[in-house]
Amino acid sequence: MRADGFRVILGNDKYQHSFGGDKWRTPICPNCGTNLHLIFDFDLNDIRLDKLSNKSLGSIPLVSCLNCSSYWSIQVFKVEPQTRTITILQQTDEESWIAEDEDRLPYPLPFSNMRLEELHESDIPSKGDDTDTAFEDFGSEYVCRILGEPLFATESIQNKCYLCNEDTEYIATICSEDYNSEGLVHEGFTFNFGESFLYFYFCKSCNILQTEMQST
Repeated sequence: MRADGFRVILGNDKYQHSFGGDKWRTPICPNCGTNLHLIFDFDLNDIRLDKLSNKSLGSIPLVSCLNCSSYWSIQVFKVEPQTRTITILQQTDEESWIAEDEDRLPYPLPFSNMRLEELHESDIPSKGDDTDTAFEDFGSEYVCRILGEPLFATESIQNKCYLCNEDTEYIATICSEDYNSEGLVHEGFTFNFGESFLYFYFCKSCNILQTEMQST
């Protein structure tokens, strides 16, 4: 079976895929008052990501605040490639929960180079197949999967662009590292924001990034 998506794993290749850092200017979270995290940034010169590319973007950032309840609800961001700035268009937070200091992820996240590896056959279960193995590896062997079919924790997400109401492109899903799998994105670093799956979608026409969370 040929995989249409990829695991994002620690390492170098000829493209500038990365975890963390501050290559994009992120906004201040209105709930906890700290900068949103730049989690991953994907180099659109990589022909494997042609589905996401447009004429204005050189890379596509995945951002969210991982230290409070802001990511629990749908978030909408405008991506400004000329200034490499992210702007919040929608972030509805009814819980107003903020992580304790000792549990908070730093800003910026430590920078690492990443590379893409084709999804394994077990990562892309067919309809009706047991998804347990796919979910066991997701978080224990890697924390981000890009393109391909989303691995939904609960039900499918129906995404329309916040501005033009056209269908958005699925980009990627991010989860936390399992507690015995630290170092998947940066040596000596623990990437954990709870038992959640954060799904990212993009409108190439409007440069709109949208996120939605599901939990197990």
